[in-house]
Amino acid sequence: MKGVARAPIGFWRGFGYAFKGLGFVFGKHPELARIWIFPIFLTFLAFIGAVWGAWELQDDLVNLIWEDPTGDGFWDSAGRFAHGFLEIIAFLMLLVTSFFAVLGLSTVLAAPFNDALSEEVEHLATGRKGPPFSWVAFIRDIVRTVALEIIKFMIWAAIMIPLFIASFGLPVFGQILYSVVGYFFTSLYFAIDYIDWPAARRNKALSYRTKVLSERFAACFGFGSGVFILLWVPFLNLFFMPAAVAGGTLLFLDLEGEGPGAAKLALGGVPGGPGSGIGGA
Repeated sequence: MKGVARAPIGFWRGFGYAFKGLGFVFGKHPELARIWIFPIFLTFLAFIGAVWGAWELQDDLVNLIWEDPTGDGFWDSAGRFAHGFLEIIAFLMLLVTSFFAVLGLSTVLAAPFNDALSEEVEHLATGRKGPPFSWVAFIRDIVRTVALEIIKFMIWAAIMIPLFIASFGLPVFGQILYSVVGYFFTSLYFAIDYIDWPAARRNKALSYRTKVLSERFAACFGFGSGVFILLWVPFLNLFFMPAAVAGGTLLFLDLEGEGPGAAKLALGGVPGGPGSGIGGA
């Protein structure tokens, strides 16, 4: 199907696809663990490293801006208290940034596994088998998926790293800007990132990514928000990647009118119809 099908999926239904993917992978089809267990193990180790790194670097980062007062006076004591508070803020911001960096890098490393998982989810959801195995196609797909993930991660880093730096140069406002823009951009990034597996297998052009965002913004933002929340649920966040891959694949199939639950509506449907707005159900 050319273009983006106007399946009636708005923000809240899009939001639910993250959890639908969670149930699909871990509830309905636990046998898929044979595909996702290795990248999850690597992600687990990377998350531990991210927490340790944020803890070790917090003090050094604040000291680059303001040395910890060492005197015994009242203002020195107040300064140490403020310094400690800034260390907590620095730790949280380092933690957020390192978590997203880990996700970006782990997605690159897990690209072949995620592609295989997405293909298997599509097969289980639609009953359609992929093409016969070919080493040429296998190597081509690995190169393609890794290259795409590197490009997407570089785009994320180009926006989020300057925001992180600006958050220290603009007290209070900088932190608010980092949090709000970070949530908005990262949610959309997650949406495109995890819809991209089935799209890439169909050789969708780069313009497809911008088209699906513009025409199905509510569904994408909702799905990305669901993935964003999964990331911050303790313990559950370790298993969010296969859930996001499955959810993104199921969402793609329904948006394209290929999934079992998709509405078979033509591309030229009435603009502003069911689910076309941000608040659509």
